[in-house]
Amino acid sequence: MVAPDHYNFNLFNSLILGGIVQGLLFGVVVASSKKYRDTGTLLLAALIVAFSLNNLQYYVADAHLVRLRYLYGITWTPLQLLLGPLVYFYGLKLLFPEKSIPRKTIIGLLLPFALGWLAITYVKATRTYLEAKMDYLYLEALLEFISNVLATFAVSKLLWLTHKAERDAESFGVSIVLQKLQWFRNILITFLILCVVWLVVIVLMVLSIEPDGMWYVIWLSLSVMIYWLGHIGIYKYGVLEERKKIRSHTLNRSSVTVIDRYKNDYVSRFEDLLINKKYFLNPDLTLDNIAEELNLSKSHLSRIINKEMKTTFPEYMNELRVKEAKFYLRHPDFGNYTLVAIGLEAGFASKTSFNNTFKKVTGMTPSEYKNSEIETEPSAQSFV
Repeated sequence: MVAPDHYNFNLFNSLILGGIVQGLLFGVVVASSKKYRDTGTLLLAALIVAFSLNNLQYYVADAHLVRLRYLYGITWTPLQLLLGPLVYFYGLKLLFPEKSIPRKTIIGLLLPFALGWLAITYVKATRTYLEAKMDYLYLEALLEFISNVLATFAVSKLLWLTHKAERDAESFGVSIVLQKLQWFRNILITFLILCVVWLVVIVLMVLSIEPDGMWYVIWLSLSVMIYWLGHIGIYKYGVLEERKKIRSHTLNRSSVTVIDRYKNDYVSRFEDLLINKKYFLNPDLTLDNIAEELNLSKSHLSRIINKEMKTTFPEYMNELRVKEAKFYLRHPDFGNYTLVAIGLEAGFASKTSFNNTFKKVTGMTPSEYKNSEIETEPSAQSFV
C-alpha cells in the first residue's frame, strides 16, 4: 500500500466516491425489489452498477489507495466497455418494451468487452507490471477509445430510434400508454456531447498532453449523467406502471354517460370522439385534429361548440379532464399513486398543467381535493 501522506483525496474524487456508493446501493435496491422486476429496470441497474464498479477502479488509482501494479496486475477489468452496450439495451427496452433484444445485437455489442478482458488477462498472465507498464497505458487508452466509439454508436442509434418511435406512435389510441420521451432525448444529447469531449481528452492524454483538470470534469460529468439516467429512469418506470393500471381501469369501466340534448349532428359526433372514444385523454389533442376527423374547418367547429354547447374547446377539454382526474383522486385503488400518473392519464400534458387547470376549475389543487371531505365521485359521470 502507498503511505498515507501520498493519498490524493480531493473534491472531485470525493464526489465520485459518493456517486459510487449511491450507484451500488441503487443496484441492490432495484435488483431486490419486486416493484422493479422488469427487464428494462434490471438493465438500468446493471448499467449503474457496472459504471460504479468501473469508477471504483479509477477512484482507488486516483486516490492512491493501491499501487498501480496491484490494480493493473490483479483487479483491473475493462468495465467501461459495458457502458455503451448497456445504455443501448436499456434504451431498446424503454422504446420497445414488448420486443426482445436480438441475440446478434447482444453478442455484437458485448464482444469488445470479452476481447478486452481476454487481452488484459493475457498481459497479466504473461508479463510483470514493469515489463507491461507501457502496454497497460496503451491498452487502457485503446479500450477507452473503443468504449467511446461504442457509447457514441449507442447514443446516436437511440436518438434515431427515439425520433422514429415518436413519429410512429398512435395519435389517438387509448389501448396503450404512450410515453413522453423528451427527457430521454435530452439525456442522450448530453451523453453525445460528453462522448465528443471524452474522445478529445483521450487523444490529448495519448499525446502526453495533460489537459489541466479536464479529466476530472469529464469523469464527474459522465457520472452525473449516468446516475441521473438511473434516477429519472426508475421514476419514469414507476409513473408508467401506475399509468398502465389506471388506463386499464379506464378502459374496463363504464363509459361516461352523455345526455343527448343537442340536435346538431356535429355536436353528437364531437362528443362521441372526445368522450366515448376518449380522445380527451390525449394531451396533444387540438381543435384542428377534431375538425379534421369531422371534416370541418377549425373555425366552423369552434363556432358550433360556442353556440350549441355554450363553451369553448379548451374549457370543455379541461372540464372532461378534471372530472376524470377527480374520479382517480377519490378511487381507493389509486390512493398511493403519484399525482403525475393521475394527471397524465386524465389527459394533462404535465404535472404543472394538471395542478394549474385543476385549481382553476375547482378552486383546489389535486392534493387538496384528494384530502378534502367531499363525497366520493360516482363511477359513471354525466356530461350535459
